[in-house]
Amino acid sequence: MSARARDVAPITVAFYLVTLGIVLLIDSTGARSLGLAGSIGSAFGLAFVALGVLAILAAWRVRRFSRKLRLAVGHVRSSVDGWTVEDDAVISTVVGDIELDLREAELPPGETELALLCWLGTIQVRVPRTVGVDITAQSIVGSVDVLGRREEGVVRDIHVRSEGYEEAERRVRMRLSTFVGELLVVQV
Repeated sequence: MSARARDVAPITVAFYLVTLGIVLLIDSTGARSLGLAGSIGSAFGLAFVALGVLAILAAWRVRRFSRKLRLAVGHVRSSVDGWTVEDDAVISTVVGDIELDLREAELPPGETELALLCWLGTIQVRVPRTVGVDITAQSIVGSVDVLGRREEGVVRDIHVRSEGYEEAERRVRMRLSTFVGELLVVQV
C-alpha cells in the first residue's frame, strides 16, 4: 500500500462510518413512533456517527507522527531494539493490535504523554519498574487490566498511578482507549 493510500484510508473509512450512521438515523426517525426497531436503528446510527467522528479526529491528530506507529488495519509493534518515544505521541490502529515494550525505549527525562487508540483489538504495554506511570484506560466493550487492577464488561474506565510517580526521573502519562477489545499494562 502506498504512503498516500495509508494517509487516506483512515479518513475514508471514517467518512463511510459517518455516512452510514446518518443514513441509519434518518431511516429510523420517520413520522411514526420509533418503537424497538427504530430505537435500535437510532442507536446504531449514533454509534456509527460517533465512531466516524472519532476516527477523523484520531487520523487528523496522528498525521504529525511517524507512519510506522499508525495503521488503519494491522498490528502496531514497537521494535525490539531501542526506539524513541516522542512527547504527545498518538499510536493508533482501527482494526488490529498494539504492542509496546517501553523497556528498550528511549524516554526523555520528565513526563511524556502517550495516547494509544485501538478501535477493535488489543493494546498491550510493558513498562520498566523504574518508570513512573499514570494510566487512564477506557474500553467500551471488553476487559481492562492495568498494573493488576482488572475490570471486565461494558464501559470500563480505570485510572491507575504507580507508586512513586512524582519522584520518578522518567514518567509516562498514558491514555489507552478501545471500542471493543482488551487493554493490558504491566510493569516488568
